[in-house]
Amino acid sequence: MSYCFSKIIFTLVGLILLMPANAFSQIKLPDENKPIAPTAAYSIHQGDKLSVKFFYQPELNETSLTVRPDGYISLQLIDDVKAEGLTTRQLKARLEKAYNEILLEPLISVALVEFVAPRVFVGGQVGKPGRYDLRDGQTLVQVIFLAGGFNRDANRGTVLHARPDGKGDWKITPVNVSKILSQKGAEKDVFLSDGDYVFVPDSKISRINKAVETFRGLLPRFF
Repeated sequence: MSYCFSKIIFTLVGLILLMPANAFSQIKLPDENKPIAPTAAYSIHQGDKLSVKFFYQPELNETSLTVRPDGYISLQLIDDVKAEGLTTRQLKARLEKAYNEILLEPLISVALVEFVAPRVFVGGQVGKPGRYDLRDGQTLVQVIFLAGGFNRDANRGTVLHARPDGKGDWKITPVNVSKILSQKGAEKDVFLSDGDYVFVPDSKISRINKAVETFRGLLPRFF
């Protein structure tokens, strides 16, 4: 060990010994209770490219299979299969079930080769309704600002958030954005997931049930 390096080490040790006893207790560690954006398995979308491989029937392999605008994919020997809205694991299970009728114990792998950027949809009384990249706005309030903010007639106290419930329907939740922005009460901003919908109703619609009914009529249907 060189003389210069030894001198540096002894200097650092001396500084540590001279520090107050409570110095280390004052160091702030990351807050474990700080809310973290939830993560979820990616759902396949229209335009995504998939790789489908058969372990025992390589002649059936598809190295770049594009999900059509109707959400279906076409493979050999079976009818078209709905891929949109499924995870790769769910699609694997669906394909193995379909091929089980014509192949002996099919073993299939499904991989995502190229994907469409995660997005959310904003409609109703906002400046620029439309589809927005989830990477640009991860919470409900953020995407409302991305969409141009509230219009004059917006009902800020009953913004509706829709997410697939996993049972073939939508879970619609009212959110009081006025309270979130004022930082009063326990109302917290909502982290969004890929494919979520946000709808800002007109302030003239005073009944929540009526707003939900209007919103539900605009949402895509599950098949």
